[in-house]
Amino acid sequence: MKRHGYYYYIDEPGMREIKAGDESVFTMPMLLSLDEYWEVLHYIFCGKKHNGAAPWGYIVPLRAENYIRDALATVHFIYPEQVRMAKDALFSISEEQFTAMYNFKELKKSGLYGINWRTKKEQFDKDLLLNFHALRAFFNKVAQSDDCIIFYIV
Repeated sequence: MKRHGYYYYIDEPGMREIKAGDESVFTMPMLLSLDEYWEVLHYIFCGKKHNGAAPWGYIVPLRAENYIRDALATVHFIYPEQVRMAKDALFSISEEQFTAMYNFKELKKSGLYGINWRTKKEQFDKDLLLNFHALRAFFNKVAQSDDCIIFYIV
């Protein structure tokens, strides 16, 4: 079974309820899926699997200080100011700069979740660009609404 990364956004009072355990992460609709590319994208932006530095580490927030305990999924979050920082980082680079940030052959050898020996470069590049544009649109929308983002892996 593949592990997929999902995003949704929520206001700060809702975030407090989730962090307190009063509300389940799974009561909110999924608004963006990175499919199985969540770890690859974090690695491309940050150069490591987890705990990437701000602002790039907020795009796929696999950060220890942004973690919520949940029995059913790995859950991370970012606050509105972190959403704005991530959005600014995403819009600071072009599509060409994004694709120049990674080497397919090196990623394939890296052992990252979402890429393996059967992964084909053409499809991989296409999927990553789609995710890059989806992330830009999603973070732009959430930054305008001044909401938090929840990211979870199931």
